[in-house]
Amino acid sequence: MERARIPAPRPILLDAEGDCFGVPSIVMSYLPGRPLFPTTNIGRWTDGLARVLLTVHAVTPDRFDLSGLGVCLSDGMRERIDGWQDEGQADPLATEIYSVLEAELERIDFSTPTLVHADYWSGNTVAYRGRIIGIIDWSGAEVGDRRTDVSECRIDMVLSHGPEVAGGFRDDYERLSSGQLADLWYFDLCRGFNALLEYEHWLEGYHDMGLRHLKSEDVGARLRAFLHRALQRGR
Repeated sequence: MERARIPAPRPILLDAEGDCFGVPSIVMSYLPGRPLFPTTNIGRWTDGLARVLLTVHAVTPDRFDLSGLGVCLSDGMRERIDGWQDEGQADPLATEIYSVLEAELERIDFSTPTLVHADYWSGNTVAYRGRIIGIIDWSGAEVGDRRTDVSECRIDMVLSHGPEVAGGFRDDYERLSSGQLADLWYFDLCRGFNALLEYEHWLEGYHDMGLRHLKSEDVGARLRAFLHRALQRGR
């Protein structure tokens, strides 16, 4: 990430054997700031998130050695979907989403792999004076499809701000990358499946970040409406 100039904590010291700290450790630089969840200047926020994410997706296997990372493309997605078979049985919407994900996977194009963060949302970014200066929490990074990160961020925006803001982020990303994201609805469903089952638990994290106005019933209604639209192949 440092070689690719991705804004992230910089590695300073590797203590692989635990000689200094008693356990294997890595010392990283400190990023001053905090996650940003604005109520004004929303367009500046979504634009900043899109610009920072594009630095991640500029890292591709043909330009960097990503062999140390796991891979989640078509085969990896199939494995994950198969593992979800029993998880959504108690919710009819989750059952419908699972059925569509399974049926439509083979026609999704995974031919442009990149580095993906795999948990990209504002809570995993650091902002200082209103500007995003870094991305943190890289434990899930893998080689995958960039639409995974875009949809993950969109789902969290639906929860925190609403579908209009999620649409604005998509528009910013597509404008800056000079191209429309084909079949984004599919990845919205992929990331939304877990959100549908876990959003009440996720709200604890939002509340810890100061978003105490978010109520379970409101967030759930927004998410369900967003996922119903994705099932209709809506953008």
